[in-house]
Amino acid sequence: MIKIILAIFLVIVGATFCALNRQEITLRYFFGWNTVPFPLFLLILASLVAGGLVGFLVGWRERWKLRGKGRDLGERLKALKNEIESLLPKEESPEPSPKAPEGSKTPIS
Repeated sequence: MIKIILAIFLVIVGATFCALNRQEITLRYFFGWNTVPFPLFLLILASLVAGGLVGFLVGWRERWKLRGKGRDLGERLKALKNEIESLLPKEESPEPSPKAPEGSKTPIS
C-alpha cells in the first residue's frame, strides 16, 4: 500500500515539475553550434536518467566483483574443510560386544 502511495506522489511531483519548467532553451556549444529549442524539463529529466543509469552500472559492477569473491572464498572454505577432515584421525566407533542369547544361559551351581 505504501509503494502505491509513494508512486502516486512521485507521479504528481513529476507532473508538477514538468508543468513548471516548460521554458524553451537552446544549448550553445563551442564553435557556434546550437541545439534546437526544447523544454527545460527534458534536459533535467535526461540528466537524472543518465545519472541513475551510471550509478546503477557502477553498483552492478561492484556487486559482480563481490559475488565472484564470495564464490572464490566459498570454494576455498570447502577445500580447507576437506583438508582438515583428511588430517584428523578417523574416529572409529567401538564395536558392540557380542551378546549371549538369553535362552542359552547356563545356571551356575
